[in-house]
Amino acid sequence: MKILNFLLAVSFLCLCVISCKTQNRTFDGNENSILLKLINKRLQVAPLVAKSKWNTKKAIDDPVREKIILDSIEVQSKKMGINRVFAHSFFQAQFEAGKIKQRQLHDKWKTENQGLFNPVPDLATEVRPILDSLNPLLLLQLKKINCNIQSLKRWRKEARKIVDISYDNQIVETAIKPVENYCKMK
Repeated sequence: MKILNFLLAVSFLCLCVISCKTQNRTFDGNENSILLKLINKRLQVAPLVAKSKWNTKKAIDDPVREKIILDSIEVQSKKMGINRVFAHSFFQAQFEAGKIKQRQLHDKWKTENQGLFNPVPDLATEVRPILDSLNPLLLLQLKKINCNIQSLKRWRKEARKIVDISYDNQIVETAIKPVENYCKMK
């Protein structure tokens, strides 16, 4: 519980700092880093989700919840003037990257005959609110993307520097690919 309260406090602080610092900037240098840091923060919640689902024996895939979130993202992105297809693709990729990590952990725990974790934060009331709080911040950063060749070249290199090394290349690639695809289409 202390870890969860700490994560909530850090997420709120990041929300405030990022919101204040990122007004009217483009997808260059610092913006690149801010979006990648938010992706990293979202990925850092995956182990908590994995532990909760391990204990409750719930499936890693939750298509109903994903659809609800993606429908909401599409509405919000339209209001913000963000390409809805891009926003949908980006968030779907974040779900997939998190699920890759969850599956990796579940496979490891099966091999190790891992018992139940104690304590584990409640998925609905403690973990998901962290994820939900990151969505508007991610959307704000997506709105600020101004694709150019220099930023796109740095994107992949920056991703490997910023995203925690415990997340392998498959996870990072999954999370960042929609931005690359979007910039290549512009």
